[in-house]
This record gives sequence, C-alpha cells and structure tokens, in this order.
Amino acid sequence: MRSDLLAQALKLPPIERLELIEALWDTLSPADLPVTDEERGILDQRMSEMKATPDDERPWSEVKARLDKSRH
Repeated sequence: MRSDLLAQALKLPPIERLELIEALWDTLSPADLPVTDEERGILDQRMSEMKATPDDERPWSEVKARLDKSRH
C-alpha cells in the first residue's frame, strides 16, 4: 500500500473516509474478494436460513438507506 495515499486519506473527516471506503469497495468485483471454504460454508448456511425465513430479511437498499439516514 502506498503510505502517501493512506496519509492523505487519514486527513479526511470520518464521514469522508467512510465515503472513500464505499467508493473503493464499489470498484471491486466478486473475483477480487477471495472466499475461504469456511467462509463459503457460513455463506451457504446464511442463504439457507434466509430462504427458510424470508420475512425476517430486509433488502440491502432498505438497510443502506437506514444507515445513511442515521449518519446525517
């Protein structure tokens, strides 16, 4: 990692650092994110639970909107 970029990012206020994290995260594809066998097992279990109780789940857009609202 380039230490000069990190130093610049650390000068940003927390909300702008969060926005930077989100912007960087959005540039990644699934292939960029390695998943271990253990993590794959956890994801498979959670998908099974979600399918078994769909009314307990909320779409990401709803969760994100609630989080965005609480930040402002």
